[in-house]
Amino acid sequence: MCEVLETTENFSCEIETDLAETNYDEIYKAAEPTFENLPLEIILKICSYLEADFLRCTLRRVCKRFMDILEDESLWKHWVHERVKGFFPPLCYLETYDETQIDWPEVCVEMDVEKSKWYNVEKTMKHLIIKDVHYASVDTVLLMNQGKTCISGGRDRCIALWDVKDIESNASSEHETVLTGLKPTKLKHDGHGGWVWDLATDEDVPNIIYSASWDSTVKAWDIETGLECLETFQCGMSALSVAACDKIVMVGLYSKNILTFDIKSGPTEISSYKPHRGPILALSAFKDKIASVSEDKTLAIYDRVAGKIFKNDIKIPSDKAYPVSMSWSPSAMYIGDSKGVLHLFRPDDFTYVTSHTLWPESSHTEPANKVAGCTQGLGTMIVSSDRGEIKFLYNCNPPQEYKSIQTSTVDITQLRYMNGVLVVGTCDSAIEFWINNESL
Repeated sequence: MCEVLETTENFSCEIETDLAETNYDEIYKAAEPTFENLPLEIILKICSYLEADFLRCTLRRVCKRFMDILEDESLWKHWVHERVKGFFPPLCYLETYDETQIDWPEVCVEMDVEKSKWYNVEKTMKHLIIKDVHYASVDTVLLMNQGKTCISGGRDRCIALWDVKDIESNASSEHETVLTGLKPTKLKHDGHGGWVWDLATDEDVPNIIYSASWDSTVKAWDIETGLECLETFQCGMSALSVAACDKIVMVGLYSKNILTFDIKSGPTEISSYKPHRGPILALSAFKDKIASVSEDKTLAIYDRVAGKIFKNDIKIPSDKAYPVSMSWSPSAMYIGDSKGVLHLFRPDDFTYVTSHTLWPESSHTEPANKVAGCTQGLGTMIVSSDRGEIKFLYNCNPPQEYKSIQTSTVDITQLRYMNGVLVVGTCDSAIEFWINNESL
């Protein structure tokens, strides 16, 4: 028994010695939590409060663990669906998704960046108004060169070339500035013999723009040489819309025809087709197909490779309204009408899906809102009414609005957006710009 007691006493002494020699500071330091060794659930909770761009570009590069966590596509899908109340993407199971996979981190980043930009528009954007160059309605505007160049045309028959940096440099520190005395980089007086209705450019030939006019011509202009006219295409009837793709120019006419030109072949058309029973109001090119909408309230699709009409007489369900604008992307085709309604079509087989009323008719005495412009991003959309309101939405089904702004002038005719630069033409002879403070 004495031996057992002696052994226990010796063991207790050893424990006391070990405890006395233990460095408790080191033990505490080893157990102290850091952001890197936190449980996954806590890291994700913290990430949910951070900006998507910071997560993708900064945090994921801190260590391998963060990179592994933030490369999980399902995580970004979850964050995207937390931001929207409707279905995203607006249409599921499209054939185009097999060819181009959705970049979920990029979609999430774009949603956050665009919302932050427009939700705080007074702080993030410069609003600039030019009123003393065109002396009639500015019916068409175009952005190119990553938003650094703008072209405008209107009922004064003039075409103006603008350097957006020059416009921004003439702005005061105030949020809204009316610029007086500012001259465009180049102004073509009497660029056409009639109203200039539409402008287009071709990504394959970025230095050339095309203008469609009531004078029955479409002209090709070289912006690098100060709007030198390279070619005049004779259409035989007023040209209302124009689109360009793969060095080919498509022109929609008042006479219900669509003509095709090749600048290398001279001023004569290379083909013609008639998909509608009314004037062609808008054209859009995507890959090997051309979409057109008409006053006859139908959509038509032309296959450029096959050289024939792919589909036509696709009804646009508009009650006493006609289509006025169109936006076509891999995820959705939208057609805006003259009663403030946005119609959604599948972009693969062009079947009608649903309609969204963005501007309900308020009364029989007030004019309806036309959807004057629509542009899509990866997960966002900008839509304008001809009466001056611009809506910013998530591109889901149904579209979810998060901000709207009002123009300072009246009656928007056309809207374009590129790389943080938004421009609209108006019937008040004005061009209005919103330029991101960090875009140029």
